[in-house]
Amino acid sequence: MDSPLVIKLMDCAKAIADGDLKFADQLFSDMESLSAAETNRVTKKVVEYFAEALARRVHGVHPRNPFPLLPSSNLKKISYEPSPLEWFACMSTDYAIRDVLDVKKNKLHLIEISSLVDCWQRHSLEEYLIHAHHGMPLSFQYTSIRPKLSKNDDYLQENRRMITEVAQRSRVDFKYRALFADSVPDIVESVLRLERTSEDEIIIVRWVFQLHKLLALEGAVDKVLSKLKDLKPDIMVIVEQEADNNTDDFFYRFATSFKYYLNLFESLELYATNLSSLIWERHLRWQICNVVASEGIDRIERHETLARWQQRLYGARFCSVALCSDQFADFLYDFSAYKIEENSGFPVLLAAGHPLIFASVWKPASATHFSGENIGNSDDTMRGTDLNHPITIQEESTSPVVEPEAVSSSEFAEPEVVSSSESDDDNEYVYNRIRRLTHGKIWSVEEVREYLVSPLKEKESKRLSRWKSRQLTRNVAGRDKQLNVTDTSLASLLRIPPSSTPIREEKQYYVDDSVINAFFDLLKKRQEKFPDWYKRNSSLPTWTMTFLLSGKWTMTKLLSCINIEDIAGTAKLFIPLCLENHWILICVDMEKREFLWLDSLNSPPDAHHTEKTTISEWLVKHLLPVLGYRNSQQLKLKQLSIPYQTNRIDCGIFVMKYADCLAHCDHFPFTQQDMPHFRLRVFLDIYRGRLPVPPSHVRFLRALYKI
Repeated sequence: MDSPLVIKLMDCAKAIADGDLKFADQLFSDMESLSAAETNRVTKKVVEYFAEALARRVHGVHPRNPFPLLPSSNLKKISYEPSPLEWFACMSTDYAIRDVLDVKKNKLHLIEISSLVDCWQRHSLEEYLIHAHHGMPLSFQYTSIRPKLSKNDDYLQENRRMITEVAQRSRVDFKYRALFADSVPDIVESVLRLERTSEDEIIIVRWVFQLHKLLALEGAVDKVLSKLKDLKPDIMVIVEQEADNNTDDFFYRFATSFKYYLNLFESLELYATNLSSLIWERHLRWQICNVVASEGIDRIERHETLARWQQRLYGARFCSVALCSDQFADFLYDFSAYKIEENSGFPVLLAAGHPLIFASVWKPASATHFSGENIGNSDDTMRGTDLNHPITIQEESTSPVVEPEAVSSSEFAEPEVVSSSESDDDNEYVYNRIRRLTHGKIWSVEEVREYLVSPLKEKESKRLSRWKSRQLTRNVAGRDKQLNVTDTSLASLLRIPPSSTPIREEKQYYVDDSVINAFFDLLKKRQEKFPDWYKRNSSLPTWTMTFLLSGKWTMTKLLSCINIEDIAGTAKLFIPLCLENHWILICVDMEKREFLWLDSLNSPPDAHHTEKTTISEWLVKHLLPVLGYRNSQQLKLKQLSIPYQTNRIDCGIFVMKYADCLAHCDHFPFTQQDMPHFRLRVFLDIYRGRLPVPPSHVRFLRALYKI
């Protein structure tokens, strides 16, 4: 239950978001009187910082120095005990770095782009030198890209001296290079100046609480990741805050940020030390001001979740490196109030169940790693995602959900054709009968309708009830982890929008890219399991057409990122596309050479003419020829009779069910009234990792069993 002070703060933010500054001014006065009665010191402090940020937003006053300042004193006299966040940032990737240092090369180049206090560099430096090369001759270059943390330059000279002393004790040929980057363009320029000196060089890149700032400058992330990929680092470490405030929706950003920073301050309060506590408080206070008061390129604190960064990095053709989970015993002993959980193979630091920061390790993907839909190592497959359409991460209080307990594989089991006691000859006989009897299956409208609206089983209903009563963890959910859908993304499917939903509340019902991509993966898996019941279908991930239409990728580059073998021979190619926060389905019927544009908003035929032309051109001139369609015949644009949505929310559900119907036939026997049922059904499908068997299919198999 929020305190009266927090409730007033939220009301004030909402009033400012709505432009009612007179009411907001009254609420400011109310907060001043409530502040004295607030008994929780941390809550009082965080409310004060957010109220300050609101005032700065209203009056356009921004803090002068965007970085935490070190005291203007000699570093020798400073007793700096790193915070738990800094310990985690360093320890979480130590093992991965040590593995890289075992490679027999004579040069090591450590590149660190960080906002941590400089004196913390010494610990990292000692770790690298101690574990490097087992006494072999070593040339070590250390490049530091970070902001200046004090007006007094004396601390820089002292820091250089201490780092050099550490290197000299290890008897290496040491070179230290400090680049100061006080702005996003400075960071980009510094990274673009990096070069590899030789192939006989280990390169380690560490991003510590800095990479998210590049999101403020359009194209900066793509440019920097492209440069680093060309640099070919052995590994790239990324440590970031596990937050979700990179959105233009001010009130949503304010509310989610308040919850995140309150949890963060409460966790740091338990282990406050003199200097680190002061510096982190200054830094986080400035972050809050930037998140709340600034907009556009001035808003550089644009934190995103681990899942979102995974999508960006896979899209930039990096693959993940698995991290050891057995290295945190000492950390958890020293900081028992924290917990470390694994998300997609990466450690996430939590306090009181709330994710705070994550660490991840990456390397450029080789040709064997990379294909259009599948980038990563064998343990962590990622589906492509639209990088421009924001993924919706709901607040825990909206619809709490977590991974339920494990279930037996029989719970959703399909009917067996023959029992395990029957002979292999009997199995082969029945299988051949199925193939003969089902070859060229034609689905009737009634059969498709029966499949679409088949009622939930009792076990399925119980499962949904359990999910609705749980807390969100933001971990990957479901039995098929390769679908890579977090429980927060699945949660939106469990929320049934009312017939009249206010615009400000619509976001919690949206389905994101991970849900869309996962469902299309399930369509393909179903066809592969029952090839005689469904024509072969494939899909392109949601990010492909977004990259093409935005101009980020050329037509040639996009083609090079498509796994041609995966879609060769397909009868229907599905391409889900998000245009202006609205989902549309493109279907290419390879056999009929038809281009289907399925828009649930019933837009005029001439709508999106430019997008249709660009996509059709890429298909005809680039994709179809490599699939064996050598003639230059244009695809025929065909309009189908389809059901339309009657709200502004369910376009993603319509797109998934359009494709589901097209996988059966060319009929669409459903309406807007079926959307609540479809939401629950899609949730169950993605959770269990497969689509249900149509009732007519079940009856057929049971009849065959009696042969």
